[in-house]
Amino acid sequence: MVDRIIGVLVTGGVGVFITVFGWLIWKKEMISLMHDYHIDKVSAENKTAFCKLAGIGLTVIGIGLLITAAILGITDSAYSFLSFAVCFATGLTMLIIAGAKYNR
Repeated sequence: MVDRIIGVLVTGGVGVFITVFGWLIWKKEMISLMHDYHIDKVSAENKTAFCKLAGIGLTVIGIGLLITAAILGITDSAYSFLSFAVCFATGLTMLIIAGAKYNR
């Protein structure tokens, strides 16, 4: 029981952190939160589009972790990680597209 609670808290905590991080990049355009080599070639006119795509990608990953934590808390099923896998793949794809399109 304690292991389950710790798993839910850690997964949910990381999910909250990544979701907030993504939201700050997306809505507040805090591009400086990303490492220099991810943003060194992003032009000023592409900054908004890059921040939107990368921020949404991170937010999707964070929400996937939050859904996983909720399912783990309710069912303690290994299937809960299916939601994380789908959200992670989607978010990572968005991050890769943002980097390939705007950081050239």
